[in-house]
Amino acid sequence: MPKIKVPAVLSGGSGSSSVDVDGDTVGELFENHADEHGPELRDSVIEDGEIKEFINVYVDGSEATGLDTPVEPGSQVRVIPAASGGLR
Repeated sequence: MPKIKVPAVLSGGSGSSSVDVDGDTVGELFENHADEHGPELRDSVIEDGEIKEFINVYVDGSEATGLDTPVEPGSQVRVIPAASGGLR
C-alpha cells in the first residue's frame, strides 16, 4: 500500500506523520485519505482539480506531474510545502 508522508505544517500540529492509503494515482491517494481521515490534507494540497502552486508532491523521489501521476503499492509519497523568504 502506498504511504503518504505529511510534514508537521500540514498535519494539524501533530508532528510529521506517515499514513498508508490505497490508490493508483496521486489524486486517488488524497481522495481516499480524505475519506478516512478528513479533508484537511486534501484541501491543503489540491485546489480546482490540481496540485496547488506552492505545494510539491513527490512519488518515490520524483516530482508528481499532476493528480493522475501513478503510484505503485509500495510507493512513498511526500508532500512538501514550498518555503518562501530569504535575505533582504
